[in-house]
Amino acid sequence: MPFAKIYIVRHGETQSNKESIIQGQLDTELNETGIEQARRVADVLRCVHFDAAYSSDLVRALKTAQIILEHRTDIEIQREEDLRERFLGDMQGTKIGAGILKRVAGNDTVEPTGVISARAVGWWKKAVLQRTRALPARETAYNVLVTSHGGWIMTLIRTLVGSGRARCAPGVELTTCHNTSVTIIDLELGDEPATIVQFGYVAHLTQGPEDKIVDTNVDEAVVDAAK
Repeated sequence: MPFAKIYIVRHGETQSNKESIIQGQLDTELNETGIEQARRVADVLRCVHFDAAYSSDLVRALKTAQIILEHRTDIEIQREEDLRERFLGDMQGTKIGAGILKRVAGNDTVEPTGVISARAVGWWKKAVLQRTRALPARETAYNVLVTSHGGWIMTLIRTLVGSGRARCAPGVELTTCHNTSVTIIDLELGDEPATIVQFGYVAHLTQGPEDKIVDTNVDEAVVDAAK
């Protein structure tokens, strides 16, 4: 059994997601579909007893965390700026379209790749490797909830894997990070890499009379273009 399990959830849908508008660090809210998505993922995670919760301080991520934990009165969501989406400068509020590579390349208003990677890994070291590993040993794994953004989540995962700090379990592939997708990372004590045991789980969005998935993750696409 791992020492801790880190549940990383992308926020629910916003109107900007639906309309393919680049958000970055714009403080947009969940739309009706996003609220429904958050309720569905809350049902999936209801049986998980979270010991700690972290969220980006942007409303769309914070509201998602609040819905997931609305049945809990004994846990405080820690709001952290380091969990914010990549700052996308003068592209924020505009629609994604043809020529995105040219728009990103050389754009000095966009948060550089190295900066967001350092921000994401810095948060991981501080909140997970230091705070979580400092908890007293017990027979059951600690469960930590993290709500953030598509581009940030992909940056963290790819940086952890690329640096050898994490590895994917057999059969786990890094694909698209949809709204309210759930990624789970097992953390051990000691220096061995963390293990990504689940990435981008969205079965809760394909149950019911209609899918609740936006096909394109705009901010993640911009992050990919910026690499």
